[in-house]
Amino acid sequence: MAMRTASPFWASLAFGIGLVLLLLGERIFASISGVRTVLTVIGLALVVAVTLARAYTFARTTGTRRKIERTLLLCQLGCVLALVLYAISTHWGLGHFSLTSKGAAKAETVLTMVWAMLITVSLIPMFMIELSLGFALRDRFEIVGDSDEALEYMRVREIGWSGLSIGLALCFLMVTCNVANERNISRDVSYFRTSSPGQSSIGIASSSTEPIKVLLYFPEVNEVKDQVKDYFQTLAAAGGRITIEERDHMVDPDAQHFSVKKDGVIVLVRGTGDKEKFGTIEVDTDLQKARKSQTSKLRNLDREVNTQLLKLVHEKRKAYLTVGHGELTDPDSIPVELKGKIPDQRTTVLKKRLVELGYETKSLGLIDLDKDVPEDAALVMIIGATGTFEPAEYDALNRYLDRGGKLFIALDPKGQGLGPLEGHLGVKFNPGHLTDDEKYLKQRGSQAEKRAVITTQFSAHGSTTSLSRAANSGLVLFDSGALEDAPFTVQGAKKTITVHSFDSSYLDLNNDFQFSPEAGEKKQKWDIAAAVEGPKIKGPDGKDKDGYRAVVYADAVLFADALVGEQLGGARLIMLAEITGAEPAGDAIHWLGGEENFAGEVVSEDDKSIQHSKGTDDVWFALTVIGAPLIVLGLGLTGTMLRRRRRSSKKPVEVKS
Repeated sequence: MAMRTASPFWASLAFGIGLVLLLLGERIFASISGVRTVLTVIGLALVVAVTLARAYTFARTTGTRRKIERTLLLCQLGCVLALVLYAISTHWGLGHFSLTSKGAAKAETVLTMVWAMLITVSLIPMFMIELSLGFALRDRFEIVGDSDEALEYMRVREIGWSGLSIGLALCFLMVTCNVANERNISRDVSYFRTSSPGQSSIGIASSSTEPIKVLLYFPEVNEVKDQVKDYFQTLAAAGGRITIEERDHMVDPDAQHFSVKKDGVIVLVRGTGDKEKFGTIEVDTDLQKARKSQTSKLRNLDREVNTQLLKLVHEKRKAYLTVGHGELTDPDSIPVELKGKIPDQRTTVLKKRLVELGYETKSLGLIDLDKDVPEDAALVMIIGATGTFEPAEYDALNRYLDRGGKLFIALDPKGQGLGPLEGHLGVKFNPGHLTDDEKYLKQRGSQAEKRAVITTQFSAHGSTTSLSRAANSGLVLFDSGALEDAPFTVQGAKKTITVHSFDSSYLDLNNDFQFSPEAGEKKQKWDIAAAVEGPKIKGPDGKDKDGYRAVVYADAVLFADALVGEQLGGARLIMLAEITGAEPAGDAIHWLGGEENFAGEVVSEDDKSIQHSKGTDDVWFALTVIGAPLIVLGLGLTGTMLRRRRRSSKKPVEVKS
């Protein structure tokens, strides 16, 4: 008796569509509960329905077709089992087991690897077999017994084994990548090249009202000189009033005046006579040494030039950093009750950056601030104060703002907030711990990593120029609080929120690293940084001048030191805020000083610490090790299928009864 054949290609196509809908619901639209539910339910229904239909077809089919249907059914059952393991690996699934935080993290990692490998070795053979069978309506054919007239079973079996081999190879790559991630293994595969002029250096050079001469003291033939010259030619072409001269320190009469006694010296000169100002940069003339040195001035030429240009175009100003209130700038003053609870952090890089930006740093202690902010203060900074300010100190800071002062504040959730400064700043501090279950810096799988929140939500503002231009890189927040609106007590003041979190973030009020609506926690966009401008005021000459400016960050740890590059053998200090390449501190300080045109990127060829979010890792992994091979494979199978269909259309198929 005749028997109907296997299910057509559309069954596997519907199965694939169901998996895609599940992927969209659980990954892409996971933060939108309504959309997630609809996509997940529809996708799951399709997967289950097609699997049941495949089982029914397998039961009703005989002969060679039964073997094919059995293979495809096993593939689909493998996918279903992978989905079950995925459900168990979620927070909802793991919540049904009594696991510690560390145990849950390990279980999640293991289950994720298992279900990913299982779905890989199930899907690839299934779709390769279906593609080899073609798109023909195979249920029109009838097979008797074990006849192979309509199907070359041996060919299909070999295709299935090939697909399984590809799947197992991809699984090996998955395991290798995961082990490398857990072991934190990295290799330096970068190449050396001199940095090009950044936007900040171009802005400074363009603002100079007088020409700037660049004197290059190098051997006549030298590779380093060629790279340095290319840099300054690019800077001059971008709008700077720059002239370049090559000189020999042995015969140049000005060499002694500029204290040049060897090759490899760059001198930048502005002005003449009594108004002349100059700065020097020394670089190694051996290019091979420059390649190996992690602190090479040639590799960081743009930063070196940027520092010297700032010294040439304006006088050095004073930046006062408050001490005595448990600040990051004065860790010895941390309150006794917080000793041991706060990690030992320093602000060496921040202070160095202030010097590079043309500021002389000085401490502003309790005794001085209790009286008033010094008249020569061009900038006052409060970085991560965990102690308490006295009322007289708040009054002094408010008076400083009233006379047009510049204030930079970075807050710590363990601190006391803004107090009486709220009226001038228009914000108040919420000391909850900013947490995100989705967009965070994934490293070793611990719950604490959810406090390393990633954001790319920046406003176009002078205090966030480099952040706005590098929005794809993002900013990693470390144990941040949040800012909330407060009424202004100063008429005419205005506020701009410059940094937000994603709407998947929440303030962890009960400090359990979990989203708990019953504890009053809610997911929304939280304000992280604000730039505030006061109304114009009368200057000593009776003319209007700009009022106060202030920048407030809800995350003080951003401006603490971080050691990077240990694995490369050249450890160096950076600010945590710069871990993705942005420079929010420099931009904010430029804006506070009224130098918005100086803000922007300072280019360095030092290798940045490349960090990815969990979602970014997933996308790049899929594109590199799955997407590209499948595209090539699909093109090859499509060509083979088209050739077979052309041959089969020329030869009529006999149907036996």
